[in-house]
This record gives sequence, C-alpha cells and structure tokens, in this order.
Amino acid sequence: MRGFPTRQEKGDARGLLTFFAVLLFCLPAQLIIGPLGASGTPAGVVGMGLVVFWLITRLLPGSGVKTNLQPARVAVGLLVLSILLSYVLGTLNPLPADQLSGADRALLTTMSWMGIAFVAADMLKSRKSVELLLRTVVVLTGIIAFIGLLQFATGFNVAELYGHIPGLKINYDIGNVSDRSNFRRVSATASHAIEFGVVLAMVFPIALHLAFYVKERRWLWWGTVVLIGLASPMSVSRSATLGMFVAFIVLFAGWSGVRRGIALLVAPVFVVALRLLIPGLVGTITGLFTGWSDDPSIQGRTDDYVVVGQFIDQSPWFGRGFGTFLPKAFITLDNQFLGSIVETGFFGLTALILLFVIGFVTARGIRVRANDDENRHLGQALAASIAVCALAFVTFDGLGFPMISGVLFLFIGIIGALWRLARRGQLVDAPVLVDVKAGVGI
Repeated sequence: MRGFPTRQEKGDARGLLTFFAVLLFCLPAQLIIGPLGASGTPAGVVGMGLVVFWLITRLLPGSGVKTNLQPARVAVGLLVLSILLSYVLGTLNPLPADQLSGADRALLTTMSWMGIAFVAADMLKSRKSVELLLRTVVVLTGIIAFIGLLQFATGFNVAELYGHIPGLKINYDIGNVSDRSNFRRVSATASHAIEFGVVLAMVFPIALHLAFYVKERRWLWWGTVVLIGLASPMSVSRSATLGMFVAFIVLFAGWSGVRRGIALLVAPVFVVALRLLIPGLVGTITGLFTGWSDDPSIQGRTDDYVVVGQFIDQSPWFGRGFGTFLPKAFITLDNQFLGSIVETGFFGLTALILLFVIGFVTARGIRVRANDDENRHLGQALAASIAVCALAFVTFDGLGFPMISGVLFLFIGIIGALWRLARRGQLVDAPVLVDVKAGVGI
C-alpha cells in the first residue's frame, strides 16, 4: 500500500471523533458527570457538543459541509424524529417524575447520537481520515478485549481503578465480573457482558479488514483480531456468539474462493484451540443454544411479550415516550425492537429498522461503487458490523447501553462518509503512512 501524509485536512473532524472514541472505550460507562445523570458520560457529552459543532459549521459560509441528501442523515434523522414525536406526545399527559427525567435524559442521549453520526457523515473529508479513525477504533477494541481477557483469567476488575477520577462519579457498579455456568462473565469497560461481547463482534469485521489490507505493523492488526476472537466467548453470551457468526457469514459471502477456503480451515482450528486453552467454555456456549427450553433468561424474554401488549395498546403509533419505560418501574425488556414499540410506537420501530436497512444497503452500495478490492471489502465489513448490531437488538435493549449505541452511530456516520466519497469518485486506495513521532494512525 502507498503511504500518504498524516496531516489532517482543514475542517476534517477526525480528531474530534477520535477523542469521542477514546472516551467511549477507555472510560467505563458507569462514570458520569454528576449533574447530567446517566446521560452524562464523558463520551456522551462530547457527542452532544458534536451536534452543536455540526450545526454551527453548516451555518458558516464556505465550511465545505454539503447539504445534499445523505443516507446516514436520513436514517438517523427519521429515528430522531420518532423519538421527538414520542417525547412531545408522551409528555402531553402527566408523567411520574422519574419517567419524565428518563425522557429528558433520553433526549440528551439522542442529541449525542445525532452529533456522532452527522459529524462523521459530513465532516470526514477523505478516505485517509476514515482509515485512521477505523484504526483507532480497532486498537481501542483490542485494548478492552485485553482487559476482558485479564478479568477472565484473574477475576481482577481493572475498571475499579477508574473510581477516583476528578469531576466524575460512579453511577452504578463498575465492570462487574459475574458468573455463568462456573465461568466468569467479563465486561471490561462496557456496562454489561452482553454489550462487551456484541461490541467485539461489531468491530471484528473491521479488525479483520485491517489485518488483510494494512501492510505495515501487520502483527498489530492480526494480534487484535486474535484478541477480539478470544475475548468474545468470555462474555459467555448468546448475543456475542450469534454476532460473531453473523459477521463471519456476511464477510464470507463477499470473499473470494481462496479466502473462503482458508476461513473454513481456520475456523475449526480456532474452536479446537479454544477448547484446549479453556476446557469447558466451548461446551458452555454450545449449551446456551441447546438448552433453550430450560433457560430462565429465555423464559423471561418470552414472558415479556405478553406483559408489554397492554402498554403497546395504549399508544401503538408513537409510543409512551422514549426513555420512560424504566426497568425499576416496569420490567426489563431484553429486546430493543420490542422496547421501541412500547416507547416510540410502530413509527419508531419502523425508523429503527430503516436505520439498519439503510446502513446495510449503503455499505453494500460502497462495495458496488468501489473500483478496488480494498474498498469493496471495507464496504462488506461495515455491512457485517451493521448486521451484527441489528441481530443483537433482538436479544437485548441495545439503545440503553452507551458503548454499543456509540459504536453503531459512529459506524453509520462512517458509512455515510464513504458513500459521499464514493459518489465523488474519491474512494481511492488510501493507506496510512504513520507519523512515528506523533503516533498518528496507531
């Protein structure tokens, strides 16, 4: 791959998005800025600032931010509209104080999502910037994978070391290491083991893409792939396992015959190696799928379908208000699509489904428009990441978890940026020449 200068193009938002990603992955979501409540995570606050930055920049003449229709903006905008409508209609009737506070916090979180996606879609100026940002995300994922491996091996909760950061307070227990079938379920800096495992599965296709196509420091990218592959099963989660499977299937569909053959040889070897390294773990994960009828977590999920019917009937089209269906007041819904019907109605459910459909189709469109193998594979990898998240939302309430929702909207924005560059014919082969002194691109 050819190198290129690392100097950031004027008006490019990669630095801001990198700062957001570092906060998202490196600070536990349980650390908040006190007065802002649960929505006041440092990464979330940066996301709120990004939407203000995007609005101001768009109003400035000569800013270079295009106003053309953009799939990422349309997809996110429809979801935001559904949330705003549910908020307005939900607050027309008196709500208990805790539910009203929940709705207000959800609006702040929604603003953060919009800022992340819009800034990424409109203000990543080049393929180079996208590449560098994705490299950062993959390295950060490798770091939390390593933390998860350390937790699994020792039981030591690294996240507890974050408990005394000035200006931040602990909203709830940090990085709990729970047990499932005599194995530790780890979460690293994520809010829950399920979120940890699904985020690893979402980033895995991007890590594999970099391992295939980045020539310098290949040991780093392949090492990250191995770390993610090893750490994902240690969440002991169906969602993570299904996510890795979906990622593999979507990637497999876009690979050449040779790469497919290698993958079919490597996958069984990896499973055997995992069985030898951690006896019983593969059997435990297999048991999560073979023992459905006796699993209380599955029974709890199916019981939810009966309970929520009455809430859907009260406001089927626009819901009772995003952020108002609090687990403490009602029940925990381990299904984001079901939760979206309750809180934002069928309009909100449609908007959420369209977010995934538009994201997936646009990523596939990048693959079609690309004129080189690297960019075609990147489009396929991003489509795989979106597919992983869509499936995970069937098995847990993903929008209630800051890390997975942050990664989702960041990836939607990146897909939008690549779509824009592809339309302009700027999807050129753009590998990174790392500035050793500055450490850029690592």
